[in-house]
Amino acid sequence: MEFLFKKMLRDIRSNWTQFFSVFLMATISVLIFSGMASVWTGLNSQVSAFADDSNMADIWVKAVGITDDDINKINAVNGVDEAIRCMSLSLSESNGNGEIQVNTVDGTDISKPCIISGIEYDKDSAEGIWLDAEYAKEHDLKVGDKISLDGLIGTCEFEIMGTVMTPEYIYYTGNITETVPNYKKYGYAFVGNTAMLNLTPQIVWSQVKLITSEDISDSEFENIFGERFICAQDRDTYTQFARSSQESSQMQKMATLFSAVFILLSLMTMYTSMVRLVNRQKTHIGTLKALGVSSSSIRLHYACYGLVIPIVGGLLGLVIGRFTVAKALMKVKQTTIYLPEWKLIHSKASFLLIGFIALCCVFASVWAAQRCLKGMPVEIMRSTDNSNEKNLKASENGSESRMSYEWKWTFRNIKQNKIRFIMGIVGVMGGMVLMIAGLGVKDAINGSNDFVFEKQFKYNTKVLLSTAGEVFDTDDAGQWLQESNIELKADNQETKQTVITVCDDGEMMLFYDDDDNEISLPQDGALISRKLADDLEIKSGDTVNIRLFGSQDWLSVTIKETSKTLSPQSIFMSKEAYESLNMTFTPTTLLSASDNSESFLESDKVKSVISKEQQIENTETVADSVMSVVKLLIMASVLLSVVILYNLGILNYVERIRDYATMKVLGFYHKEIRSLAIRECILTTAIGWIIGLPLGMLFLRLYVKIISFDTFEWIASVNASTLAIASVVIIGVSIVVNLILSSKVRKIVMVEALKSVE
Repeated sequence: MEFLFKKMLRDIRSNWTQFFSVFLMATISVLIFSGMASVWTGLNSQVSAFADDSNMADIWVKAVGITDDDINKINAVNGVDEAIRCMSLSLSESNGNGEIQVNTVDGTDISKPCIISGIEYDKDSAEGIWLDAEYAKEHDLKVGDKISLDGLIGTCEFEIMGTVMTPEYIYYTGNITETVPNYKKYGYAFVGNTAMLNLTPQIVWSQVKLITSEDISDSEFENIFGERFICAQDRDTYTQFARSSQESSQMQKMATLFSAVFILLSLMTMYTSMVRLVNRQKTHIGTLKALGVSSSSIRLHYACYGLVIPIVGGLLGLVIGRFTVAKALMKVKQTTIYLPEWKLIHSKASFLLIGFIALCCVFASVWAAQRCLKGMPVEIMRSTDNSNEKNLKASENGSESRMSYEWKWTFRNIKQNKIRFIMGIVGVMGGMVLMIAGLGVKDAINGSNDFVFEKQFKYNTKVLLSTAGEVFDTDDAGQWLQESNIELKADNQETKQTVITVCDDGEMMLFYDDDDNEISLPQDGALISRKLADDLEIKSGDTVNIRLFGSQDWLSVTIKETSKTLSPQSIFMSKEAYESLNMTFTPTTLLSASDNSESFLESDKVKSVISKEQQIENTETVADSVMSVVKLLIMASVLLSVVILYNLGILNYVERIRDYATMKVLGFYHKEIRSLAIRECILTTAIGWIIGLPLGMLFLRLYVKIISFDTFEWIASVNASTLAIASVVIIGVSIVVNLILSSKVRKIVMVEALKSVE
């Protein structure tokens, strides 16, 4: 075995380009997947640890006027381990810098705030405040500073006793309008029960946090609270916490789907490479067998070919991915998800991937060696192959007889090496698919944003009222909306929490069908956004039940049509249709054509104002998070395409070196030989490109559908420039690789190339 080990090292040195391509493909495949996997694995682990450390609630119940008797009844429910009450107020800083959601609780055993700086939170404190660490950082506030809030009974100043984080606010946006956290504008804080009385005349408990050992149905809470019950949410539906799992799931889907394609391409190429490498050693195998080396030792020897290189490459990819892809992606995710500590943790799937790649390569090597071991040593070493003769005879009477010599030579070579030709096509096709998908995501995001903010939304400013229904006069063209949280229940579907948007007369928000024709809100019934309809399997003509948060009554609504509304994902009704259900239209939002947002803030009825430009910036922040991942995948796909095409090209060159040498002896010029090589390259590239275009579009549609968030639908679209760039890159890589390899013909050692194989 020592001799065979030395032989393996010599073989690796003499065939280093092919071994290096296998090594590089294994490295790239593992690098991208493991880098992204370490981010989502670390995120899931840290979120789980954060939730455990704070003893985060399992269920949040909202109700009106929660009493001690209600808590006693809740604690008596089977499956409830512990319950505490809390109250929240959304208040503005006196200096107008931002809005803070102020919380107080009647116990600290559930959802305990994590102290970043300062002292522990005291629920009985009479004057201090524990401020959101990220909000404090954005506003340059620290422990000991003062902060003034406009309460319901006047302005009150608090000393900052500490800065905190809590898993309940991992993804806190402040209001329904914002799509990403904005700590310059929105934050949260905790005060003691006594301190809360400086902001409000009395504490009215409005939420219960529960630790449970089993699922609790809403009917249990409805029986306890009656008409005071608003809603119940678990960890999967509590938006400010659930977004972290959605981000993790999106990363996982993006990495898995994209990686699956180029891992498949890599495996196919590595498999072919290992088979070719072993087949070229047929004479060596026959010699070893003649010298008495056992078949099992020979198989083990070639199994090491497929074992060592992929494992070393995979482990290197694991290390590089952690310090490149993972670091870059984690830095992006830290701008939207806030944790006390971030860690990168290698996923078990990354190690399984390395093992799978190695297993495929080992199988290819052993299978090829086993085929070569059949027969006597002299038969193995003779290595006869009559395929050329058969191909030549077949071509003399076939359609090739009418072709030029160059094309005859090309097609004969393809017949002799069908697998290599197919792999070349697959390499070009795969590169096109990955490039179109990667570049097309940006087109999809930009196109979707343009549709929303140019066609769907015609307003310039969105104004949120402090109190629903308290409208004010405005001279600007505008449209009043009621945006309310609802529970929606379709046939055979679980209840889903979503939003209803009721529109008064106006043209600030427009609706379109799937063919981009403008449609109007029906006078009875409702429209539903397309993605929400698909998620709930709702179609036109179906009847759904909806219930406003805080209401006991379910309303039956007929869905008249689905709307190509990309954001928000909602049920849409006209004011007339809503009032026909015996409901009162209560405006919460004004869409205004005015671009002077500051003028609205002068009214005490206005809670906050956001311009269309700010909404676009928020959407672009989400898009940047996605594109940061896609850019890594694009670079990997280009590099992988180069490696695959180069590997196939070098195999082609090595197998045809005798042909090239013979042609040189017969008087062919170098440019004529290069022309023959380029013809096959052109044919391979053209077929791969033609197949890759439609497959790339199909893959992009699937990819965009998977990575869309629940609140925003992206539409797959590809610009002509994107197709041109993808085509130029892939075709250019293919041609350049073949030109580089064809130039190696000048360096052929004639004596070595033409000496007898016997």
